[in-house]
Amino acid sequence: MNALTRTAMNALPMARSAMLTSRTMATETRSHLYTGMPTNMKQLRNSIWLSDPSAYPLIVVLSFTVGFAGYFMAYNVFRNPDVRISAGRRQELIRTWEH
Repeated sequence: MNALTRTAMNALPMARSAMLTSRTMATETRSHLYTGMPTNMKQLRNSIWLSDPSAYPLIVVLSFTVGFAGYFMAYNVFRNPDVRISAGRRQELIRTWEH
């Protein structure tokens, strides 16, 4: 038996035992792994956005954007001459440019 055959004969049992070890580890319960869903109150508290200071700039930017979009919509509904809410103006087919 040459050296290559001897090495292969020694490597096969080690590979089989490593495969069996990994298979048994895969079937064990993994309660320490994070699955994405909070399971207790501490995880629930840590998953809330307000407890993460790095989320504050995002919250500020989104609040400003929603506020600006709401203001822009309200301004256009009430001040834009092309928007016709009142009954008298709804009857106009062509916009008159006089004030």
